[in-house]
Amino acid sequence: MKPLYSSSKNQMNRIAVRPLACWLLAVFLAGTAGLCFVYIKLQQNALGNQTRQYESVLAQTNARIEVVDAKITSLTSRTALMHRVQEGFIKLIPIEDTKIARLLPPSNEPARHNELRTAANERRLQ
Repeated sequence: MKPLYSSSKNQMNRIAVRPLACWLLAVFLAGTAGLCFVYIKLQQNALGNQTRQYESVLAQTNARIEVVDAKITSLTSRTALMHRVQEGFIKLIPIEDTKIARLLPPSNEPARHNELRTAANERRLQ
């Protein structure tokens, strides 16, 4: 007859380690993938907020540029400049005739003393 109680080694419930390890690994990988997904979504949200801020700053800067361009256009218009001349804010003096360089067609004649002539490439004249 068999003893009622056998040795304790035979009575232990054995845990299957390999299937347990596979399940633990699968749960760990799924948890890691979920955390990575949440992290990436948070990064996308933060970058989207930064992009919106930069776009609003850019729009404000473009609006300021348009205002400044309109002001420059109004201040450099002929009527505004003539008004400034009449106020005496801008002083105009006539250009002396000796200070004007006149462009003449190139000639083959030797240049006279103190005469301004057009510069010409001698190779192109031939």
